[in-house]
Amino acid sequence: MKAALVLACCLLARAAGAVEPVAPPAIYPPDTWQGRADAVMRVQDRLDAHIETLTIPAGGSASFKSLTIAVQGCLQHPPGLPSDNAARLTVTDRHAAASGYDGWMFTAEPFVGVFQSPVYGVHLVSCAGAEVAPAAPPLPPPVAPPAMPPAALGPLPPTND
Repeated sequence: MKAALVLACCLLARAAGAVEPVAPPAIYPPDTWQGRADAVMRVQDRLDAHIETLTIPAGGSASFKSLTIAVQGCLQHPPGLPSDNAARLTVTDRHAAASGYDGWMFTAEPFVGVFQSPVYGVHLVSCAGAEVAPAAPPLPPPVAPPAMPPAALGPLPPTND
């Protein structure tokens, strides 16, 4: 049944003259990022299991107990690409022996950039807010390949019915 339907479609396309190709969808290159105004961070105090979600504007900072989290920028993939967010952060802890963090954190790869602390966990949840620089470029209009004449299609495939 399925093969007969495919054969009927091929015969109708040949009878109509040329096969009209469909334009592929326009998509962004995989390394395209869109800036966002805010970084949404999840911070956990492992001693008392307190979790707080902080929305920090790019260029600003926020505090959680003895931590200070400064966000230099937040980026996300535009629609049409796999979901991912990246934030450039500086995390400092006021405790004397605590280490800090200065680098990028990603939502799709949470173990690439890790703030290492026995007391606190800091994770990027997402980027939010208004779109800011860098802006994703406009997508190019889709272009369909040229139509093929029926003779270029070759003979019809045999059916197995």
